[in-house]
Amino acid sequence: MVADLRPARASDVDALIAIENAVFSTDRISRRSFRQLIERGTAETLVAEVDGKVAGYAMVLFRKGSGVARLYSIAIAPEVSGQGVGRRLLEAAEDIAFDHGRMLLRLEVREDNARAIRIYEKGGYRNIGSEPDYYEDGATAIRYEKTLRGDVPLETSVPFYRQTCDFTCGPCCLMMAMSNFEPGFVPDPVREIRLWREATTIFMMSGPGGCEPFGLAVAAHENGLSAEIWVSFHGALFLQSVRSVEKRRVMELAQVDFRRRAEHYEIPVTYAPFAIDDVREAIAEGKLVLVLISGFLMFGKKVPHWVLAIGDDGEHIMIHDPWVEVERQETASDAANIPVPYAIFMNMAQFGKDALRAAIILGKRASS
Repeated sequence: MVADLRPARASDVDALIAIENAVFSTDRISRRSFRQLIERGTAETLVAEVDGKVAGYAMVLFRKGSGVARLYSIAIAPEVSGQGVGRRLLEAAEDIAFDHGRMLLRLEVREDNARAIRIYEKGGYRNIGSEPDYYEDGATAIRYEKTLRGDVPLETSVPFYRQTCDFTCGPCCLMMAMSNFEPGFVPDPVREIRLWREATTIFMMSGPGGCEPFGLAVAAHENGLSAEIWVSFHGALFLQSVRSVEKRRVMELAQVDFRRRAEHYEIPVTYAPFAIDDVREAIAEGKLVLVLISGFLMFGKKVPHWVLAIGDDGEHIMIHDPWVEVERQETASDAANIPVPYAIFMNMAQFGKDALRAAIILGKRASS
């Protein structure tokens, strides 16, 4: 039996829904979601045709600005199960991810789906963890990953923590660093908000404030980490879009306080744009780097956002991004240990019209 593969079309939705209903009893993709995903620029859906009839599909999602793709779903009509259609779709999904410049393909599978697990493991996929209560019926998901470029698995011992608020990316990165350097430290939402309160620039009626590099460095120091600041701009940050004179005044005063405290703690400050080699050197020394990026490349929003650089494979900086886009069907496997090519990393690691670059190098503070 020969299956022909082609990109999915809107006219395939009825056939895809029929396969979805026949294969899955829970966590089914809806008709609306199929239509949206088929048209989405950051997704590709392949269908397999047997004798002119749609007999299966594979859907791959791509995170902007990263070297990772995710096999969101794959399903084969029961009447062709066991005839190689699934393996062919899986290989084609890997080819699509590779052709998009991705070096990793990740997926989740039910822990009780022994047949699928055998196929993935036989195909070179590595178990990278699990997530309890992942599926609608409470079943646990097993996460798998396959390296599509090179043969060195990309592993990390740095724990991942997903932010629970829109404005706590920096504090969440700090908690991940604290978990790495302080055995036994366990991040939680209460500490997340506490660190945000310690590091934020402002909290007024216009909404929660963000964190700037000096505030984060001070919070890191006060919580037992070593910190070194790189910033390309003198003076108060993130004021370009602030129209309120009073809010600007309060933000400037808060940042003056952070700078004075950083000086008191003798936190080193380099007033210059960091280069890729600075990040690589810090990682090579066993440190982690909290980096300010523009959210535009990652999730299409021009907002300041903090990520944690945790590794370097010679071509990519590996990052933990605490923001998980649930509305785009993302899971922690999409946001943890993301390989970002050097050029893309440096392109995203700047914010605003002034191309602000800011980073905090974090490490374990020497005992006094």
